[in-house]
Amino acid sequence: MKIICVANQKGGIGKSTLITVLAGALSADYGYRVLVVDADSQQTLAGVRLTNDQPSVEQERLAGTLAEPAFPYALESVGMGQVYDRLDEVSDDYDVVFIDVPGRSDDTAMIDVLSGANVVLVPVGASDAERLATISFMQLLQEISRLSREQGLDFQFFGVHSHRTNLKEEKDMDEFTDALGLPRLLASLRQLGCYKRLSTRYSYLNPAYRRAVGADASVEAEVRALCDELIARAQLTSELVA
Repeated sequence: MKIICVANQKGGIGKSTLITVLAGALSADYGYRVLVVDADSQQTLAGVRLTNDQPSVEQERLAGTLAEPAFPYALESVGMGQVYDRLDEVSDDYDVVFIDVPGRSDDTAMIDVLSGANVVLVPVGASDAERLATISFMQLLQEISRLSREQGLDFQFFGVHSHRTNLKEEKDMDEFTDALGLPRLLASLRQLGCYKRLSTRYSYLNPAYRRAVGADASVEAEVRALCDELIARAQLTSELVA
């Protein structure tokens, strides 16, 4: 089981969006058994499933039109201090686990969750506030990476643009992080409008869903590129697929 934590100490930078895009595609289209753990006190992902998705599931169930399974991946709310206790219980049930964590990095529970992951994905932005928050957070991850290497543990981290717009500031951010030796994924998400309508039921690789949210043809390509690069960089090999 590969554990992927999506984190940044700057709020509103696209953590939940990135998780829903990746979890939906990897489970529905790539065949991985996926669990999403919502450990963020804001409970964004749990709220999306309960408020946005569950009512439509119940309507379809009553109408007899529900296609099972209703959701492509499991989603659980777990407190920060209980994350790995829960994952120990289900370690044989899933291939990939995504963990959504609070937007802070100054407490022991957060550092413990980050240190226990195989991969940390850091959504990055181009504003001064986003840049400063991301850089300081990646410095923390560099230290966790150093300690993990000393202990022979599997740990990687990558920056990823979750709302890229080709601004000059983003190119400056890329050059700056590259100069610091901070790794980043080359693939990114660009279609801001369609990703704002979060759902835990559908994959953006589903043509009907893309049409429903007004996504153009380029969305399939960028989501697939992001999934393919994550599979390669995180070593989610074909042997993991059920």
